[in-house]
Amino acid sequence: MKRITMLFAVLMLSVWFMMSANAVTVWYQPTPYQTQTQPGVHVQSGWFNNSFNQTLVWDDVLQIGGWGDYYTSPVKFDLTGLPPTVDGAYLYLYALPSGSSNPSQVAIYRISDAWSPSTIGWSNFPYVDSGYYWPVSTVVNAWRMYTITEWYTAWKSGVHANYGVLMWPYNNDGTQRFDKFASSKSTDDGKRPILRLDFTPTIEMKMPLPGNLSWAVTTEVGGWDSIGDWYDSAHDGINYFSIDFSWRNKDINGAQVYPDPNGTAVNIPIVAAASGRVRIAGGGDTQGNPNGFYVVIDHDYDNNSNTGFSTWYLHLKSSPLVYAGQNVTQGDILGYMGTTGKDSSGNPTSNGVHLHFGVKYGNSGSSTIPELTKVVMDGWLLKSFQSERVNGVYNNRYYRSGNRVY
Repeated sequence: MKRITMLFAVLMLSVWFMMSANAVTVWYQPTPYQTQTQPGVHVQSGWFNNSFNQTLVWDDVLQIGGWGDYYTSPVKFDLTGLPPTVDGAYLYLYALPSGSSNPSQVAIYRISDAWSPSTIGWSNFPYVDSGYYWPVSTVVNAWRMYTITEWYTAWKSGVHANYGVLMWPYNNDGTQRFDKFASSKSTDDGKRPILRLDFTPTIEMKMPLPGNLSWAVTTEVGGWDSIGDWYDSAHDGINYFSIDFSWRNKDINGAQVYPDPNGTAVNIPIVAAASGRVRIAGGGDTQGNPNGFYVVIDHDYDNNSNTGFSTWYLHLKSSPLVYAGQNVTQGDILGYMGTTGKDSSGNPTSNGVHLHFGVKYGNSGSSTIPELTKVVMDGWLLKSFQSERVNGVYNNRYYRSGNRVY
């Protein structure tokens, strides 16, 4: 129940609101990996000081200030798959009680050289090239916002390499000054660092699963699970923007609605993420059909795979319920979740009941395509659909669908 409550709070935070006629605000709050040195890690952070912890400590807090010593905290988000241009970019950190009645003035600097969690520390202090000083704040148990639009733009354009930011106590003068923030490893997932982005989306979708339920993600955009011990090449390259959704589901109270479909007659509907025209509806569970039974929807209705957006729904249980050339609206049932598909040697391409959902633009789902980085689905960036292991339990990250209810 605690997990659902906290995740629901994050989801509520993730709901976008209108900035202008078309602009939206999206909150990107990455899940932590098991370590910070694994491939594809979403965010690197921690703290170190000049006394008893001179190497990076990755625990549940970020710390700056000190009582005569100096605490500092680096934070770096993985920006792959995020929008190249935005109207605004902001770092949000959740301030925790620190025991200090005289908190520090926070300074945030742009780091200008490469670092890794295993090497950064007081004796290997990162270089910085610019910074901002923020007014002293005594607000705790609340979010603090820091504007980084200029830096984000420079990182994404390649003008500056993305090495993240360094938080430093600007006025550390040896008096009792201290600040603490929740880190990316916080067990309270609703308080982890957030990157807020304001931009105009290219297309608005809903999750391709029944609404009013939350669904688990098993493989993320980019091909990794969030602990970095599983990589699927079918979620990389031209298929970077693809997500595996598990059959695992919960309602708002944490109760499972659709039971385990393995070996049963349970049918979990797979539904259209947005309106469009069916371009492909077919496949099979025989040798040479790696997608299994599958559907492709063309969202600009021109039946041309080289233009506009398309969505892909793979490994369906049986033949699709729609046909090529049919117009569908958001939420129409395309088929049912399954585990079909065999490669050219006859080996299964799916290792369990799930939906492989992909989004492409101009017949490619590459991470470098700007239009795909600005797809908004139920208030989330595609990059935000991530997995997580909690207390040894895999597939513990659920996202709530706003699509049609079944």
